[in-house]
This record gives sequence, C-alpha cells and structure tokens, in this order.
Amino acid sequence: MFNFATEDRQLALACALSYWVFRCRDKQRSPAMGLKTWEYFQSSIENSAIPSRNLNDYIVFLSKKLIVPVLKPTEWRRLVKPSQLVMRVSIDADGNKGDLIQTDKDQALAWESWEQVIKQWTVQYGTTERHVLKQCLTKASIVTVYCRLKHEEDKLQWINEPEEEAIDV
Repeated sequence: MFNFATEDRQLALACALSYWVFRCRDKQRSPAMGLKTWEYFQSSIENSAIPSRNLNDYIVFLSKKLIVPVLKPTEWRRLVKPSQLVMRVSIDADGNKGDLIQTDKDQALAWESWEQVIKQWTVQYGTTERHVLKQCLTKASIVTVYCRLKHEEDKLQWINEPEEEAIDV
C-alpha cells in the first residue's frame, strides 16, 4: 500500500507521510544525513508525533526537525499513485457507443492529498488521523524500517529527489 510492503493502512500512511518529508529534506543542512541518518529520522518521527494534534501538525514538526524548506507535491504523487484504471467509450455523431478506449494506467489521475485519503478511509475503514499519529508514536522504528527499505529501492531504481514545484512549509 502506497508502495510500502504492508497491508496495514494506518502504518502505510504513516510511512508515506514520513518518507515524503524525508525525501524533501535539505541535504546540505539536514541532520538526517550521514551515519546517523536513520537513528535521527526515527527519533524525529517519535518527537514530531508527540505534540501533534493532527497530521498537518505532524508534517510541520517533522519538516522542522529534518530541515525541509519546501514540500514537493510531485514527490507525494510518486508515493501515492492512483491505482485506478480509466476506461472511456467513444461515442459517434449519432450518440451510439463505440469502442472502449483505455488510457495509460500510469497516468496520474488526480493529486490525492493525505486529507482526502483519511476522509475516504474514515468512511470505509474507520481510520482517523489519531490512528495514524499513534502509528508514528508507537511504531516509529517500524516506520523507519519501511522508509529505509523504500529509500534503498528508490536508489536502486535511480529515483532522485525532484527539484521542481514546491509548497512552502
């Protein structure tokens, strides 16, 4: 889920949000670099979850700890790829339905924010922001491991941090 090897929705969203912030860090100034990267990242996850009242607070606190000047929406989109497949039907001049047209399944359909994910999951599964924050607080080491595995996978696939569009934190 969210390109993390877990079926736990709450844990997957905690990993996706944490990894998004991690990927957007300032590599020149962030303490989450070098030999202590993952130890610092894990403690930052825990320490950011403690005072947070919601996921927006968590993202802001984690961004400050990791020294993130801007959050990159393209990075969030890469993590949360829509898994929907768009099918279209051609219609001729008389209004008759014609051939089925399939669009590229890798095409980003929409920018789905974490608020939209939580709203959808609250209705479907009863997941709330507090559940996700609890994962960050109580399972920070697990979140860190999943993020580290994703980071290593990204390095193997030569996925670099994008430099384009950004959101000020």
